[in-house]
Amino acid sequence: MITMNRKQLLAIFRYLKVPCDTYDLGTSMRIEACYDVEYTEQGWEMCRFDRGKKYSVKIFDNETDACFALLNHVMHMRGLSVRLSLSIHQLHSILVYLKVPEDLYDFSAGYFGTNCYSMEWTAQGWEVFFAVNGEKCDVAVFDSETDACLDLLYKVMHR
Repeated sequence: MITMNRKQLLAIFRYLKVPCDTYDLGTSMRIEACYDVEYTEQGWEMCRFDRGKKYSVKIFDNETDACFALLNHVMHMRGLSVRLSLSIHQLHSILVYLKVPEDLYDFSAGYFGTNCYSMEWTAQGWEVFFAVNGEKCDVAVFDSETDACLDLLYKVMHR
């Protein structure tokens, strides 16, 4: 499994231009409501802080899953000052940053590697699939490029 920690998630948020008042991620700068991932006795918690109190606590067995859950949550938040999206090009940069082995994914248009994940735009929508000998397997279709990218990132990280 590929891992992601809070420091890496912080860099990803900055890369994606997520408003800095949306998250804390260990900086202890909680002025207003924001989201955080922290380790507690119960495990890795993803939660919202507001006026020093925790809300919407979700507990995970590992930091990677907690960080991915926060990334997914933030990418779907409404009411932010900017519209967040994740493109296939940004996803590729994130995969490189997280040092995901290149043999786990292939984004070369029209050619699909063997035993790797890929995605492409089709008439049905954004398809995420596992490629085996040039054939698409386990195809999932998404209306948004962001959702497709998050799905592929999750699958690659948990392979």
